[in-house]
Amino acid sequence: MTRKRSVRDGFTLIEALASLVLATMLFGGLSLYTGTWLRHWQGMIARGGQEDTVAVILDRMVEDLEAAQPGYSNSGGATEVRFTGHADKVTFVRPALGYERRAGLDDITYSMGRAGADAALIRARRDHMMGEGGEDLPLVRGDLKLSFSYAGPDGALNPEWTSTNRMPSLVRIEISGSSPRPWRQWAYARLRVELPARCGAAQALAPCLQRYGNGF
Repeated sequence: MTRKRSVRDGFTLIEALASLVLATMLFGGLSLYTGTWLRHWQGMIARGGQEDTVAVILDRMVEDLEAAQPGYSNSGGATEVRFTGHADKVTFVRPALGYERRAGLDDITYSMGRAGADAALIRARRDHMMGEGGEDLPLVRGDLKLSFSYAGPDGALNPEWTSTNRMPSLVRIEISGSSPRPWRQWAYARLRVELPARCGAAQALAPCLQRYGNGF
């Protein structure tokens, strides 16, 4: 006589479906966790690369501004300071970087502009007083904000500098953005020269101080 088996072989359909659902939930949770972690990691890498790029650009801008020259003769023979600073744009004169035909002076402007279809921080260079013979160099692309503030001898920072009598003593530069999350970086440029070079002569010091001492 054949004895009945008390234990069933294999899975029922319900057990198989339950196992499938549990496995789906398990792998779904793992993929969600892995995807979130991967996005955070990629965001950290992107932020780190962006911060490094912006730090290098700030260093370049500080070097440029600290090389700014204050006084040159205009067409009427008078000496004036050629430095214009706004909250989102700065223009100044510095010695040209180069030899032979590139020797001389450059007009430099930093501002936000366009590089093709992208917003970009632009360093514009023109041959001094010529308005030509230069280039617009995009330093970094993206939805950024560039801002400047300027301080005279009193140390108070202001968003505008339009004096034609002297250069600011200090320029604060800030670059900020909102992606992948709000961030900002800043640096300070301490200008080496605030008055025209002729003020260095002993006989010119007193008249210069009288003229430029309160020229803000």
